[in-house]
Amino acid sequence: MAVSQLRALAAEITKLADSFAGSLEEKGLPEASFNVDSPMKHEGITAEMFITRQTLCDKLSDMWYLVQGPSESIYNYVHNVVPDAACLNVLNHFNFWAAVPVEGSASYSEIAERVSLPIDVATRMIQHATTLRLFEEVSASQVKHTSRSAALARQPGLQALVSSVLDITGAPMMAMTSALEKYSKGKSELAQDLSETAFALFHSTGPFGKKYTNSWEYLENDGEGERRGWRQAKFVEFMQYLNEIFCIESIVVDAYDWQGAGKSTVVDVGGSAGHDSILLARRFPDLRMIVQDMPMVKPVFEADLPGDVRDRVSFVAHDMYQPQNTQADIYMLKLILHDYSEKESAKILRTLTPALRPGNRVLVIEYIGKVDEGEADVDAKKDSLPLSIRQMGTATDLRMMAMFNAKERPAESYRGIFKAADERYDVVNIKADPLTFFAVIEAVWRG
Repeated sequence: MAVSQLRALAAEITKLADSFAGSLEEKGLPEASFNVDSPMKHEGITAEMFITRQTLCDKLSDMWYLVQGPSESIYNYVHNVVPDAACLNVLNHFNFWAAVPVEGSASYSEIAERVSLPIDVATRMIQHATTLRLFEEVSASQVKHTSRSAALARQPGLQALVSSVLDITGAPMMAMTSALEKYSKGKSELAQDLSETAFALFHSTGPFGKKYTNSWEYLENDGEGERRGWRQAKFVEFMQYLNEIFCIESIVVDAYDWQGAGKSTVVDVGGSAGHDSILLARRFPDLRMIVQDMPMVKPVFEADLPGDVRDRVSFVAHDMYQPQNTQADIYMLKLILHDYSEKESAKILRTLTPALRPGNRVLVIEYIGKVDEGEADVDAKKDSLPLSIRQMGTATDLRMMAMFNAKERPAESYRGIFKAADERYDVVNIKADPLTFFAVIEAVWRG
């Protein structure tokens, strides 16, 4: 008689769950629960514990698929995935999180009044949310938080992440079929022009009364009156939250020998509200930091700039598609080129050249969601990573396709991008860390 795959999976799940729980116990770390007093995340877990946890997630997904069977698992996924995302997006947009006290409860009528929506709409949204363990019904009329909804109530950065990922990229991703039909079908490669993305196609007819070619225009200009640019402010929060969850601060600090750079001027291209520049200015008092981003970011930058670095951190409004007019010793682009095709990335690097002098450095800090495709052990590398980790990379890869006709790239591919930008760039160092999924690419301008 064949061994039951369900029983074998259950045994693996039990073993992995026991291992992860035991490791948490050994390190004195609490387990997560659905109660509002649950820890928001597993702080302090080791790399080994992280891999164990993600492998457990893989096995749980396999169990979910196999218990239902192939057809029903697909039907159930398709039936739920868009309503799930839409529900979360509505709850987040109207801030249902603040409508319920974290340590108490609220009635449906109270919630509806606080979010300014009809009670029928508020009730139906929350009733679906409870199936996702977002909120919990205390009675027929009262609702309280679970740990998942409380996490959103307590963390504005997490709210900004939901807004940036779902509200901005969700609809364009659903337009990918039309964009691929229109611009890429029958061709040997994906269209490269930013005007031929799913995002541009979705916004080309102005579904909300305005037309946008790219998401940066959308972030900068969406909204009327005082609300104009509200998405940009959310995006700044989102970037700050990414710094937190990916521990990017340590990556930025270790990206270069900042101490050895001495009295250098650093331009943080697309530096948002200046989080990284403030960090570097505090750690390395000889550095002078200049943050460059769109004009709408400046008020956020000025509001958040601490007094102790005001003499060494400044903001210059700049469109990175325009020629660079600020001279510096080092130019840093963090999580910028990741959003663009190779052609557009090269164009952005080319805009720096008017300001560059021999010996200037350009540092590119990027999330790397793919291993190097040319390496002989690529299959072994892929197989060594849990599917749930690989899915993070492939999900981002598809999002980049919809928004920018870009893709996840291995670190080594940046050599070709710098070369395409200008032959005078010399890539002198590439540091890729598989545990952080980030890479630092350092190029010198030879002039």
